[in-house]
Amino acid sequence: MFTLLTKNAIAHSRKAITPLFSNHSVLRVLVAFPFLFTGLNSHASNELTVPVADYEIDCGETFECPQSLMPRVHFWVEVFSRWDTETAVFHDKENPHRVYSTVSRRDGCRRSKAGDSLDRERTNLGKSIKGLASALSAGRSLTDKQKRLHAKFKGESSSQIRAAADRLRCQSGNSNRMLGALEQFKLYRPTILDALESQNLTPELQYLPFVESAFNPKALSHVGAAGLWQIMPSTGRTLGLTVNETVDDRYDPTRATYGAARYFRNSVDRLSTTAFENGHTVVAKELNPFVVTSYNYGVRGMQRAIQQVGLDYERLLKEYKSPSFQTAVRNFYASFLAARHVAQNSEYFFGEITPDFSDRIYAFNTVKLDRKTSARRLVDELNLDSDEFKKLNPSFKSVIWKHKALIPANYEIRLPFKESGWSQQLASVNSLPVEIERPGFVLHRVRSGESACVIAQKYKASCSQLIKLNGLDRRATVYVGKQIKVPTLTGGISVAAVNKPLESSDTYAVYSVRSGDTACKIAARHSMKCQELLAINGLSRSSVIKIGQVLNVSGSDDWHVVTAGQTACGIAERYGVGCSSLLRANRLALRSTIRVGQRLRIPRGAGS
Repeated sequence: MFTLLTKNAIAHSRKAITPLFSNHSVLRVLVAFPFLFTGLNSHASNELTVPVADYEIDCGETFECPQSLMPRVHFWVEVFSRWDTETAVFHDKENPHRVYSTVSRRDGCRRSKAGDSLDRERTNLGKSIKGLASALSAGRSLTDKQKRLHAKFKGESSSQIRAAADRLRCQSGNSNRMLGALEQFKLYRPTILDALESQNLTPELQYLPFVESAFNPKALSHVGAAGLWQIMPSTGRTLGLTVNETVDDRYDPTRATYGAARYFRNSVDRLSTTAFENGHTVVAKELNPFVVTSYNYGVRGMQRAIQQVGLDYERLLKEYKSPSFQTAVRNFYASFLAARHVAQNSEYFFGEITPDFSDRIYAFNTVKLDRKTSARRLVDELNLDSDEFKKLNPSFKSVIWKHKALIPANYEIRLPFKESGWSQQLASVNSLPVEIERPGFVLHRVRSGESACVIAQKYKASCSQLIKLNGLDRRATVYVGKQIKVPTLTGGISVAAVNKPLESSDTYAVYSVRSGDTACKIAARHSMKCQELLAINGLSRSSVIKIGQVLNVSGSDDWHVVTAGQTACGIAERYGVGCSSLLRANRLALRSTIRVGQRLRIPRGAGS
């Protein structure tokens, strides 16, 4: 038996190691007031005169720290602590610590185009490197600038230097995001440690969100990874998270954190098995770099890597070849070690950090709804503060908050803490008429020659909304024969006349389903709306009815549509029926709220 990534009482020195080239008093000013250095020229290019520093990285007994990896780690320490997001850093892709220059630019390395400051700097650096190689080959004397550049290529030949011109890479700084992440880290750390402990994992994994999302629970990547742990939709579902059109647990820091912990537990178990089956003695310290990298590259990818190079991370970086094993993957473990080092020595790099805990909600009740219910109804009937309710339930998508979709039944929601709980108030909510979800779209099957915008135009709908609703790619690609959703203005939530099937037949007649029947055919036969029949029988559009099934259908009762100023008892008096009879027929209580447009059933035998 072997135990991997288990909790270890590893004593980490909180005293930062002074780098060989230290100027962090200036760096703290850069982090706090970057405009002092960048505001004068938003596109200034600067040759790097202070090289990347060396740091003593304490990996303890948890992680392997190969010496060949350390220059890469040192570069990432400076990305997290030296350069801000408005600094574009040009360096060597294979030797990241070889930094040539920086460009002060609002977007860092993002949104570059031909002819801009980044493009010009890349071109000039390429020419300078090739010019240096040519001068060395020809035996010419070097200029002062070429000598400084040559100092970055210790012991390399002119041909090796020339090849470096094709390895230029731009990396945005991250120091200001790191500072914000450190503030958030202190808020989420207790939850992360609890989740890792629940899976018997090392607490050292708590530092991974620095690399993934900078501890931003609302982060969304261009490939669809979301939340604190940047989980993909399909991965989230396999980890037990709810990810659908109305709810996305990836945005809930607690649920996502426990999902990530399950991912790591699975990764440890599977990679351990692979290593063991390939004849390797499994040691946590050797396996853990592969486990961390699996979070970016996938467990299967790391299984293939172990089969090819064994549990040797240094050999992995040098020898493992795969089309998908590129720069981002190669940098992942190094950037994790760097973020961990900066976080453990945050006071050295950034000074004292005091997070704001005033906005944190420490206590709440968790409940499950018996049926689908709107957020608006819960806020109104339970007298909730809508902002607090929203903070407590970050998984809910905007369609729920915009009253376009209902909160699912049996989904665990959070309510403000009450010593006595919410059972009584929720029972009252359940006595209200059923809320019906009307889809805000119609389905269209794509025909030959149709594009997304052509389809939208046919329905007089917004093309951009259609693209967003269907999650189409940048080219808005649609495929012949596939169904897509076309947005409409009719989506939303309405209230049915009653909230569930009645057990007695005082108000309803009963009907036994026959061969060939559908819910809507039965409704039409009894002068009912299809949605009404579904509502009083607790059915939905996707429900299957079976031959012999007994359904409630309309009897000989009258109906009344509520208008402004009316009350339930006033309506009963108008029709000459008892108020209690009308309330009972509609499953209402005396204190229930009726709304304009709501249809009320008038019990049979009443006058008009």
